[in-house]
Amino acid sequence: MKNETVILLHGIGHSLWNMVLVERALKRAGYQTLNLSYPSRHHDIKSLADWLDEKLREHHVWERSDKVHFAAHSLGGLVTGTYLDRCRDRIPSEKMGRVVMLGTPHGGSEVADFLHKNPLYKYVFGPAGQELTTPVRKENRLQPWYDLGIIAGSSGWAYPLGLFCIKEQNDGCVSVSSSKLEGMKDHITLPALHGFMGWMPAVHEQILVFLNQGVFQK
Repeated sequence: MKNETVILLHGIGHSLWNMVLVERALKRAGYQTLNLSYPSRHHDIKSLADWLDEKLREHHVWERSDKVHFAAHSLGGLVTGTYLDRCRDRIPSEKMGRVVMLGTPHGGSEVADFLHKNPLYKYVFGPAGQELTTPVRKENRLQPWYDLGIIAGSSGWAYPLGLFCIKEQNDGCVSVSSSKLEGMKDHITLPALHGFMGWMPAVHEQILVFLNQGVFQK
């Protein structure tokens, strides 16, 4: 068994069950995991990053691991990146592993642009949902100082609103171009739906390849 831990974070409105198949693949490969459900609908991104910091301290993740990696879906990627930015001075550089983000809207989502003033959207997705628009994300870009691999989806057929709002290749919620981030180490596009990326064996395989090699298999 590797003394390396992968922190798993789901997307907005989901739970740890959305990442359980990713977790299973990581465990089979010898990684330790910490798959977290976090209150994604009730706080803004900075508060969620602080929540993550507290949870990792509680589990003594940095102390007990030789390396700490992250695999995060959608909003979970923004929470992860914000945590790593805010806590960089306290993270042992020799223990910092690699980070994989799945369908994270670094440049925002046109679907959020369309819906963010809707009362039902505000109720369901809370403060963090307001931070997924393209203007907000462009003003709050992450600055990765770690090896970052990004997996984008290109199959949006199950999201009619996404097909209406997004006029380029997308996963139903996030365009491929919006998933990209300056400073990323590698990027790959797979035929995946946004909400189901964590269920796909091809995604699991690419996560493992990046964690091991620092690049995706193309």
